[in-house]
Amino acid sequence: MNDDRRRIIIYNSIGLFIMCINIIVFFTFVYILLDVFDLGIIIDHHDAYSKMPLWADHASRTLYFSAITLLSVGYGDISPFGLSRGVATIEAIIGYILPAVITVQYISLFPFKNKK
Repeated sequence: MNDDRRRIIIYNSIGLFIMCINIIVFFTFVYILLDVFDLGIIIDHHDAYSKMPLWADHASRTLYFSAITLLSVGYGDISPFGLSRGVATIEAIIGYILPAVITVQYISLFPFKNKK
């Protein structure tokens, strides 16, 4: 593999990572806003006593929920209610389509060559 392709792969990988982090943080803020305006809530079914301040606990819980939703893990320990369900569906669709886009980009980066 030549250096140009290696740089492109590294650049694209870093860009993908930053894009995923931005998507997770964006949806975290959306979930927090929905909770603040009583339009949707994220409930932790295994809520344990936390020594963190309430706002930090809530922010970390919504960040965790956003990450597992985007990455299609979905452990089931946290559930959305209200409008948060629709937002979680949109985030899950984005997380589902993202690997297909990555695959198409990878294939276009390394086109098949016919050997004769």
